[in-house]
Amino acid sequence: MADFDEDDHQRPTPPRAPGEGVRIIGAQEAAAREAELKGRLPDDMPRYGDVPPQPSGPRPAVRFPLPEDAEARTAVVGATPTATPPDLPHWTEPATGEVPRILAGEDDDDDLEAWSGLTNRQPRWREGSDWEEADFDDDSLLPDEGERMGALDEHREDRDVFTFGGDDDEEIFDDDVAETVPASRGPQTTRIRTRVPAESVEYGNGGGRGGGGSADRDLPVAIAAGVGIGVAALVAFSRGPAWAAAFATIIVLVAAAEAFDVFRRSGFKPATLLGLVATGSLMVGGYIRGERAIPLILALSVMFSMLWYLFGVVRARPALNLGVTLLGLLWVGFLGSFATLMLRYPNREGVAFLLGTVIAVVANDVGALFMGRQFGNTPLAEEISPNKSWEGWAGGLVTSLLICAAIVSRIHPWGFGSAVLLALVASVVGPIGDLCESMIKRDLGLKDMSSVVPGHGGVLDRFDAILFVLPAAYYLVELLNLAGK
Repeated sequence: MADFDEDDHQRPTPPRAPGEGVRIIGAQEAAAREAELKGRLPDDMPRYGDVPPQPSGPRPAVRFPLPEDAEARTAVVGATPTATPPDLPHWTEPATGEVPRILAGEDDDDDLEAWSGLTNRQPRWREGSDWEEADFDDDSLLPDEGERMGALDEHREDRDVFTFGGDDDEEIFDDDVAETVPASRGPQTTRIRTRVPAESVEYGNGGGRGGGGSADRDLPVAIAAGVGIGVAALVAFSRGPAWAAAFATIIVLVAAAEAFDVFRRSGFKPATLLGLVATGSLMVGGYIRGERAIPLILALSVMFSMLWYLFGVVRARPALNLGVTLLGLLWVGFLGSFATLMLRYPNREGVAFLLGTVIAVVANDVGALFMGRQFGNTPLAEEISPNKSWEGWAGGLVTSLLICAAIVSRIHPWGFGSAVLLALVASVVGPIGDLCESMIKRDLGLKDMSSVVPGHGGVLDRFDAILFVLPAAYYLVELLNLAGK
């Protein structure tokens, strides 16, 4: 016999399993129990399985609203009489399929008249070309009194701009430009509509219609900044080709950094570090090894750019951002490398060639600026840069010809004829480079590449024309065989 635990009587009873204590009985036992229960319940109480009797008498009219001759029974609740709901058929009868009306006893026209009182006009139904109608031209849609504001104001003097959110806010000006900007360029881009006075609107980096500066530019600051850059360039050129190559490399690297930065701010994800390393390699390789280094560096740049996205250094759309990376490299790094290629000529001839090219481009820009401000009326490329004019271009051409004939022709080995040809090349190719940069900025929604140079914008804004003229001037020197004369 097991030992008795004195605490057993204090232990809780374990829960009973489902179904425990349930016993299945037979039909006879169930009938006996039914007889026992029947004696306990009154005879008029319904039992399980009973069917209610069918209703007797005429079938009631189930209509909503009820016929007019139906007796209205009312019950007074307080002081407000309310209609008593009609008697419904028995729940055992089949459904009639009729839907009761919400507003019993009211006509449909009364409901429409109630809504029509909210306006004095009938509903307008557009068909076919009616969708092209301008509702704002219909004065009946406007209030009788009050000032028209916003888009309805026909005399407003402001125009729409887009502001790109972030620390470095830039603006797109002009209504048609805002329509061409994609709705979204990336998750980093936010667009907010604001308004600025029309007289403050400027396009690109051109002044008047001549190019080279905005109409509201602080000319003393711009001139001081330009003179400072020119003095630094002259000092570097006077020290020899190596110093000139170092100065050109710094300028091109800063311009490339600006290009990659605006791509990044516009929602792209270029391989910035790789692009800057490749740009510096093009500049240094071109000066040390010459033309043989350029294809090698470009090939390596393309391959490593693909590997950059293949191994996930930057996780983004490879095709799109690879193209942006190579665009910045070729536009700034490759075109800029012709400066160091030109400096490879012996006996400081390369310095003379590069200096003459810079003078021709600067003369063209200055002449286009001042002539465009005074006489610019005919747009050069209105959709890209409306402030550049044919009059400004002609002024730049004349100024470049005069400066090259007077100054560049005296820099050996340039001569009078070669200096005039250089002026023509700079006056044709330089504005193309300026317009191409304006095209990129307009597509990205930028006014300036940066604000590094006071009064000018970014470094790339000032050297965009030179980047295009450098290859042309280099091959002009090769074509005329000026080296060694």
